[in-house]
Amino acid sequence: MLEIALSIGGLLLSVLTYFLGVRRGKRYREEDLAAAAEHDADHRIDRVVQRYALLVRTNWTGALHGLLVAGVRNLRSSDEIRLARERAAAQTGNDPLRQYSNSVNLKELIDACVFDDTSVRNDREILERFGKK
Repeated sequence: MLEIALSIGGLLLSVLTYFLGVRRGKRYREEDLAAAAEHDADHRIDRVVQRYALLVRTNWTGALHGLLVAGVRNLRSSDEIRLARERAAAQTGNDPLRQYSNSVNLKELIDACVFDDTSVRNDREILERFGKK
């Protein structure tokens, strides 16, 4: 009788240990995914800033058009664009979006831009809509 009770107790302990391990594994996986997402965002931002800095240093383009050519549309949120703006200003000494209000939704501003290799085609409309008042 004692052997049966010990076997059942061992089985219950094994099952409990298994489920606690699965739960811990899920929590670690969620933490890893959050860290990976943050790393990917940082990598996207750095890639845009480096391209922008190269364009500015070679006098090819600058400001809003430079950010657009550098791929700022690949950034996924206004916060990512704000970080790219701050990093670009720190690297080049000029704020690429200085003529636009700080309170605007930057993702909306970037998505509204129409540009080609040489200029932003609707720059007047963008300035009227998002510019400093």
